[in-house]
Amino acid sequence: MASSFRSDRLVYRSLEDTPEDKACLLSIFSDRTSSENATNYLVKPMSSADLDAFLSGFRECFLGVLVCLPTTTPPKPIGYVNLQHTTHPHHRSCTMSIRISSEEQGKGYGSEAIKWVLEWGFQVAGLHRVSIGCFSFNEGARRLYERLGFVVEGRTREVAWKNGGWHDCIEMGMLEGEWRERYLVGEQPQG
Repeated sequence: MASSFRSDRLVYRSLEDTPEDKACLLSIFSDRTSSENATNYLVKPMSSADLDAFLSGFRECFLGVLVCLPTTTPPKPIGYVNLQHTTHPHHRSCTMSIRISSEEQGKGYGSEAIKWVLEWGFQVAGLHRVSIGCFSFNEGARRLYERLGFVVEGRTREVAWKNGGWHDCIEMGMLEGEWRERYLVGEQPQG
């Protein structure tokens, strides 16, 4: 159950204002491969002021957790995932962001974390809609999101400049009913 802040191979915990958590985030943001695929910001070294601004926004979001491997004590952070309200909270709609460190990509951790966040959002927090976006050059992310059940809802044309060319942002979303149909087929509601 998503309220336990665990999934099969991962644990999810709050971001603490510690040197270790800051170092983890700096490592993720400094990873050129991961950063170029996941952000529309100009890829450059992150300053302490940049990190503080990110931390402030992360603490203010609807849900913000570090994605951790429980194989060490304390559990080792390998990324983060968050949900941010897209409009007034009573509309029950959030946008998801996720980053997994490049050395841990390709192991299914991103899929597992996204499934956990969707369960938390729809079952625990009562959301109606979750959206996520990716750039047109990031085919791996687009395929992953579609495989998990997100539907392409739109495209913002030529919104990102990368490697001397313009690229689109692909907007995707999942509704609560679509999530229930895909992930809760055959399950009886608990009460």
